[in-house]
Amino acid sequence: MHSSLRSINFWRVIFINLLVSAFVYMLMPLWPLMLHVKEGVPIQESGWPMMFFCLGLFVPGPFSSYLVDKYRRKDVCMWSISILVLVSLLSTLVLPIYLIAVLRFVQGASFALFHIVLGSTILIDITISKRRDLASYIYFWASRLAVALGPAFGIMALEPELWEYLKYFPVLCAALSVYLVARIDLPFRSPLEPKIVSFDRFWLNRGWPFALLLFPVTFSLGIEMASNLHPLFFVFLLVGFVASLLLHAIVFYRSDIRAEMFTGYLALVCAFIMLIWQDDEYMVRVAAGLTGYGVGSVSGRLQYFLTRISKHTERGSAQGTYKLTFEFGLCVGFCLACAVGHQNLGVLSYVCLGVLVGSLFLYLFVAHFWFLKRSLR
Repeated sequence: MHSSLRSINFWRVIFINLLVSAFVYMLMPLWPLMLHVKEGVPIQESGWPMMFFCLGLFVPGPFSSYLVDKYRRKDVCMWSISILVLVSLLSTLVLPIYLIAVLRFVQGASFALFHIVLGSTILIDITISKRRDLASYIYFWASRLAVALGPAFGIMALEPELWEYLKYFPVLCAALSVYLVARIDLPFRSPLEPKIVSFDRFWLNRGWPFALLLFPVTFSLGIEMASNLHPLFFVFLLVGFVASLLLHAIVFYRSDIRAEMFTGYLALVCAFIMLIWQDDEYMVRVAAGLTGYGVGSVSGRLQYFLTRISKHTERGSAQGTYKLTFEFGLCVGFCLACAVGHQNLGVLSYVCLGVLVGSLFLYLFVAHFWFLKRSLR
């Protein structure tokens, strides 16, 4: 690894990403379960406010470039973290469900702005040009690991003996994150006069084929997360993520790109086949591991594709496209699984299975060759 990826600034950014993402994902299962267990609200009703999180993700995007260029980058990042913490503290109170929907919307907007500032701006600013692809790859792997770590903490927090301690976990994460943001050394940047509305750092228009392939993958992950709200499920999901990272470094790093994508999609298909035809506890854990491997392999490669088709000045837009699609698919899957209830999850699983098989063929016969023609690096 280049020295710029061994610097204290770089690892501060990675650790901030892990901390903030973990406590945001912690609230994903915690809010519906808390309403269901403590207030008696059915899961079908307590899960729908998650859609407001999805809507909030799109709000800061067109204005993010203006905010980042007009104000100090570290200040914008710290304010977005502070708003996330305030929302997390309010979530511990007994509130009407419509207020929870409003808080979800604010949470989604703050989370999107946080990633645009930290991942699409600060990370790029502190890394030399030749190492920015690898830097973003490591950055988003921290986010993927948080998908498993956060919900596990959130579900455990409902235990009476742990609630009094884990409900302050977001506050501790935020305090440490704000401190680390303040400690980052950023290069000087002269003041700019940016446009108020812009797609810069938000969306890469020609990256839509890979966004189309990524959505079913994270959508299926959201469905599995909502239907398996148990800490052990997320432990095995984490094992699958780590396995995909290791196999990428050891086996697939120098091999044909299609091999890793094929095995990733195949693992996801096998996971849903197990969940459809087997209701055994051990099979669910194996399916969680396969899901972690599949999501890690496919989403990692698609993020790489988005980076490779972007120009030098479009890296932030490529990263914003990836993160927005990842979060949107995850939230829609989670919300839809809560809305239909456990009785209709079988139908939803068949739909996911068909969509994943279709996505695999779309990649192998269309998207892969589209990428080879448009790769810039």
